[in-house]
Amino acid sequence: MSRPTTYRGRQTTWRKRQRGAIAIIVGLSLAVLIGFVGLALDLGKLYVTKSELQNSVDACALAAARDVTGATPLLVSEAAGLATGTSNAAMFQNEAVKMVKDLNVSYSDNADGTYYTKDSVPYALDKVKYVKCTAERTDIAHWFIQILNLLPGIDIQPSTVNAMAVATTTSAQTACAIPVYVCTPPTANPPKAAYNKGDWISSKVDPKDPYGPGSFGWADLSPPGGGASELAGLLAGSGQCDLPAVGSKVGEPGDIASLIAAWNTRFGIYTGSYKGPTDGTPDFTGYAYSVTTWNPPNGGNAYADFIQKRGANAPYQTDANSGLTTKGTESTQAVHKAGADRRLVHVPMVDCTEFASTKLAKVVSWNCMLMVQPMQEPSAKDVVNLEYLGNSNDPTSPCATQGVPGSDTGSGPRVPVLVQ
Repeated sequence: MSRPTTYRGRQTTWRKRQRGAIAIIVGLSLAVLIGFVGLALDLGKLYVTKSELQNSVDACALAAARDVTGATPLLVSEAAGLATGTSNAAMFQNEAVKMVKDLNVSYSDNADGTYYTKDSVPYALDKVKYVKCTAERTDIAHWFIQILNLLPGIDIQPSTVNAMAVATTTSAQTACAIPVYVCTPPTANPPKAAYNKGDWISSKVDPKDPYGPGSFGWADLSPPGGGASELAGLLAGSGQCDLPAVGSKVGEPGDIASLIAAWNTRFGIYTGSYKGPTDGTPDFTGYAYSVTTWNPPNGGNAYADFIQKRGANAPYQTDANSGLTTKGTESTQAVHKAGADRRLVHVPMVDCTEFASTKLAKVVSWNCMLMVQPMQEPSAKDVVNLEYLGNSNDPTSPCATQGVPGSDTGSGPRVPVLVQ
């Protein structure tokens, strides 16, 4: 005869069965909870990576747009964009943005139009107005979210992140200039009908003669004043910014030999109280052009070669190799790589005959110039040259500025600006 099952026995059996069910529920719940925690962490990882890639394409587009002048080959623009963009890193700054795999540059005549690689643009160079940089990082592995793949019907794969930026150039509200004036062609010495792009304009040889020989000299851009310390600060610093409009007057303070050291900081050459880049940021290149080492048929047109030297961050080639006498300490290539755009400068053009009576002259126009060579020590008594590159507000002007972007119809120099 069997013994009837007691209530206590039935309760014990039920509890044992419940323990097994609860273990399964807790296990599944933990998987889901860990999955959702992982979702938050992995989405954060993707967000950070996208932000890093966006920094890269923004920098790429601005740098590439800087060299879209209508005259400069797109090869130069692309190289500038890729070099700047790939200087960034992604994946929490642990992986470099790679040039070919991750970052690409393309061009268009319209912000919303079709974009082409530099070798496939179907229209003239001066029609190119916009630069697009794109970056993509594929196969980004997740940290935790894969655990959700344990659930039926879920298959989470590695992710891809994209970023895009479009830039163009527009007129600046302000411009920064070095404290130098250039005589208008009719008042140059010797007089000319006009300056052509690539012409070298020489400094005055005799400081007592405000008109020459030579066609540029030191300028007080905010008269009265214009002492040596003020002008040296402009040369070693950012320059004179927030300039008055065309028609304002600049002063002629005469010859100031002490400005030579400040001028040469832009070439990465340091003498006297200027000890290094903290005293005056150098250009991306210090390579110099003199009449002894650079002598094409018309004595100028160094800009194209300058672009190549700037891309390579070439340092000053020493006094012995340049034919100049600066007796300074030259910066290394690494210092120039960390430099800035310092030798493409804005200079006022004035009617130099106006200096005769009041040492003041009205600004006729603002012009883009290339500082082609450092100044020599005073005992050398030699001229220094600027290369004329056209009017600053010319859409094809290669000059850049630290000015604030303004209206596209403004008269300021062209500056890069993001539009997408």
